[in-house]
Amino acid sequence: MRNERALADSRLPSLTGLRFVAALLVFFFHLSVEKLYDDGTNPVLSKVFNPAGGVGVSFFFVLSGFVLAWSAKPGRSAGEFLRRRLAKIYPNHLLLWMLTLPLLLLFGEQVAAGSATANLALVQTWIPRLDFFFSVNRPSWSLCCELFFYLMFPLLARFVGRFGRPGTWAVAAAAVAGVLLLPVVAGLLHGGPGMPLDVSHPEADSGVSVRQYWLVYAFPVSRCLEFLLGIAVAKLVKDGAWPRVPVAVATGLLAIGYAAAVVAPVLYGLAALTVIPLTLFIPAVAMADLEGRGSLLRSRSMVWLGEVSFAFYLVHQTVLRIGHDLLGHDTSWNAWTASALAAAFAAVTLLIAWAVYRWWEMPAMRLLTAPRSGGKSIPVASGGPRVRPGPELSRPRPAELAADKD
Repeated sequence: MRNERALADSRLPSLTGLRFVAALLVFFFHLSVEKLYDDGTNPVLSKVFNPAGGVGVSFFFVLSGFVLAWSAKPGRSAGEFLRRRLAKIYPNHLLLWMLTLPLLLLFGEQVAAGSATANLALVQTWIPRLDFFFSVNRPSWSLCCELFFYLMFPLLARFVGRFGRPGTWAVAAAAVAGVLLLPVVAGLLHGGPGMPLDVSHPEADSGVSVRQYWLVYAFPVSRCLEFLLGIAVAKLVKDGAWPRVPVAVATGLLAIGYAAAVVAPVLYGLAALTVIPLTLFIPAVAMADLEGRGSLLRSRSMVWLGEVSFAFYLVHQTVLRIGHDLLGHDTSWNAWTASALAAAFAAVTLLIAWAVYRWWEMPAMRLLTAPRSGGKSIPVASGGPRVRPGPELSRPRPAELAADKD
């Protein structure tokens, strides 16, 4: 098992850097719906960045499965695993919940006690109501999905680990097929309230119902397909069974998928059109790291941005919403002023994210992940063949920081 342990211990700094790129995509999506410009720029931005949020979140979900499967080590207890994952996500969620809720109430937004409580408990996306799954600090909806993924990870890792290469390929293909079919299934659901293009501007209808949108985008079981896909792909890379795809080619395919999502119907643009390119892109970047190829993504500045990206992701929409409210909720500006405000919002978000990361997120993780004993083991690949990395991956080169070591 020496090679498997060596791979699990190897660092993937470019994936850490990519986390910030994904968080920035989500930022630009939410920025576009704030409608800061008083000319014809707003419709263009809304069109161009409409898929950005979905692509960013889908990247996070596939990457989460990939990195957890990559770094998992046989013998770690299920209790320890879950404790470490909760220590990663919940302190930031709790802090942003406590900060965002009173600010929303102060600015006159109505927040029901039931939806606020569900959000605090990270169960909000199990309820197919807009006022629940996009409640309080809206980006936290994805944490509800992540919590479900973490609960399922021991079972999914064992399940995938039972298969050889053909079976693992079949699991990956089935997960992709599921993501592709979800918009089709959702299209069969009729009736119910319409889903707005943006929750803050409910007058603009997206053309789909809340139930349809929820099934494809927010339902944890649906999004678990991407998480499972990441687990399967990680095993194939470890096994030496994943094809070598140049990063440039994978990036080009991802750009094509994104462009298709810009013009596609809403439900297809959320994940279906970019899931295959993302599935090629993530392992391509990981394999480049393992082979020690140079990349801007693994630079010290990008790794640092990746480290603060989780806080950036959770903070950004509160900054945008409250910042715009302070300046006038329906106010817009000329191109120069609006662009300067957008840059200021990004800078303020990054500054707050850095403070949260340094003085809240990391201290909380150190406190909550102190070594403990006991619990049930998580056999990541037990019951299946021993992992044998291909020759080009047999000597991974450690980089500065893991993408998400747990």
